[in-house]
Amino acid sequence: MLLLFSGTLSPVLGSNSVNIFPPESKPYGLTFAEHQKNFWKWVLEIPANESPVNDRTGEKCANGQSNSNSSVFYLSFNNGGISERTCKVPAGKGLFIPIMQVEFSEKEVPNASVEDLRRTVTKDQDSVNSLYLKIDDKEYKYDDLIKYRTQTDVFEVVFPDKGIFGVIEGGVSKVIGDGFYIITEPLTKGNYSVHFKSSLICLDPDCAEPNFAQDIKYNLIVG
Repeated sequence: MLLLFSGTLSPVLGSNSVNIFPPESKPYGLTFAEHQKNFWKWVLEIPANESPVNDRTGEKCANGQSNSNSSVFYLSFNNGGISERTCKVPAGKGLFIPIMQVEFSEKEVPNASVEDLRRTVTKDQDSVNSLYLKIDDKEYKYDDLIKYRTQTDVFEVVFPDKGIFGVIEGGVSKVIGDGFYIITEPLTKGNYSVHFKSSLICLDPDCAEPNFAQDIKYNLIVG
């Protein structure tokens, strides 16, 4: 399910060197929900010890996408806390930025129904209380970013053995994703700074986590 928002927005927002697409658009021919599915397939199909999510410096940021034909380059969230990463990005690709994110899968909760998965991600992201993005000198705050919430329908991924989020035995799993995601126009050669942070507090037992906060800065070398 793609959550749509009305409004009169231009094809791209922002006035500096990197602009972002509005939420009701189809960047690079895909909806935001379709991009999100591809993002989670990328995240979940990499073993935990090679995952960009667990990367402290940025050395693993291209894992799983270094030879990809995708129009976007995925930046990764972390498992909470503060991270600063330096990353090389191919010129001509847009950025996919997970300002705040959640997924829930059968592999993490065996025998969970699709309704269970949807209820968990919905309550989790309903509890978001802060969103922030800065790309070079252009800032986007909560009121700008709240419009970008996107929830997927159910889809399948193939977890590896020793996967992320404590998955030990790999295999096919149903997944639903939710969250707030930004997609930029293609980057030209140069150096860029991307800083994003978000938080939530959710005391409902159905939530994925009761408290979560991330603060991530990327120093991008595009060439």
